[in-house]
Amino acid sequence: MLRLQRNNILVITVLSALLFLSCSGSKGQEGRMAMDDSITFRYAQLIHIYNLPDSCRLVVLDNPWSAGKELHRYVLVPRQAKVNDDILAQGTVVRTPLQRTTVFTSVHCRLLQDIGALDLISGVCDFEYVQSPEVILRVREGRIGNMGSALNPNIERILSGHTDGMLVSPFEQSGYGTLERTGIPLIECADYMEPTALGRAEWVRFFGLLFGRERQADSLFHTVESNYKRLCLLVQDAKERPRLLCDQMNGAAWYVPGGQSTIGQLYQDAGADYLFADRKESGSMRLSFETVFSRGHDADIWFVKYSRGADFTYTTFAQDNPKYTRFAPYKNHRIYGCNTFITPFYDEEPFHPDLLLADAIHILHPDRLPDHQLHFFKPFAE
Repeated sequence: MLRLQRNNILVITVLSALLFLSCSGSKGQEGRMAMDDSITFRYAQLIHIYNLPDSCRLVVLDNPWSAGKELHRYVLVPRQAKVNDDILAQGTVVRTPLQRTTVFTSVHCRLLQDIGALDLISGVCDFEYVQSPEVILRVREGRIGNMGSALNPNIERILSGHTDGMLVSPFEQSGYGTLERTGIPLIECADYMEPTALGRAEWVRFFGLLFGRERQADSLFHTVESNYKRLCLLVQDAKERPRLLCDQMNGAAWYVPGGQSTIGQLYQDAGADYLFADRKESGSMRLSFETVFSRGHDADIWFVKYSRGADFTYTTFAQDNPKYTRFAPYKNHRIYGCNTFITPFYDEEPFHPDLLLADAIHILHPDRLPDHQLHFFKPFAE
């Protein structure tokens, strides 16, 4: 009888401990499973959003560089709401909707413009890279502050602008220095580390919550998702998959999208035999000319992104690097360029991947999308 009582006590103790872990909001996967999903993401893998009491939400960002660990936790609290300390203690508190935000990247400037939140930008960093005419005009008129370099922002300007949030891009093993001591919430935009194009684009729903633009954000993503899936179906049964080479030398290295990157996978969705599809990198890969040439010298088509005051021609491209003339796409005049100095590729593509997918399909399989007008890329001139 004494042994039975001890066993019962042990069972009760273990069950109580498990119940505590499942309800305590711990940072492990077990704690998350006990919460109610506020948003169910269909493609994004690095972000999770859960309902909390008092109309609050818990946002958990996974660390893309360390599996099983978290990058950040945020508690989104309605601006005028009074909530208890237990809720506030679960993460960095962000009062929503944000009203005076400093944006560190041009891509998120464009995104906020797309969801009708342009008026909520109070400052931008790296202004020289911003291509949105609307943002440029507002900075020049003084309605949006120029906060300097993203690597060395003007802290005094940020503080004097009564900033209530900062959209920043996280990097592996990097900190934010003085910014972390301002007390202003740092929203780590890890969307660029998502492994799929639709996964990154789906982060718009998170930004919709931050800025009180849920309806606009959901509408934008629904349109992008529908377009993307429709375009994929056009080439699903394609028997011929042209061998695709990407980009060019940058100094002593040739950077290409990894096979598990959003761009690398998008090119495969477009029906390409992407030359580095077998590589597992989720970002850009640094390769030698010899490595790229060994795989890509006989490619069918070549996509080149570059930034110059004038568009490349075959003549100026060869002048830039005579080695390019050794590739089959150069010899056969099958090179398509995107001049990012003129075309806002890096601002638009991340949250509008359907535009790039349509370009790629039209070039790779012109019979499947014959009437498409190219948005980012165009053929090199003679």
